[in-house]
Amino acid sequence: MRKLEGLPEADVYAQSPDTERRERLEYLADLLSELQALAEREGCARLPKLIAQSRDEAISESLRR
Repeated sequence: MRKLEGLPEADVYAQSPDTERRERLEYLADLLSELQALAEREGCARLPKLIAQSRDEAISESLRR
């Protein structure tokens, strides 16, 4: 899982807005994966599927542009 410190805002070197957006969306997808696993461990019926859809959307958005 990525650390919050790894976000582009913490980097010394400037990155393009598209690169920053992609990295933020990849970070979001990682967080959603963790939430999905947690929801599965807790035995939630629908929540893991909903989170998986959100993760898929974050990945799709990160690949655009």
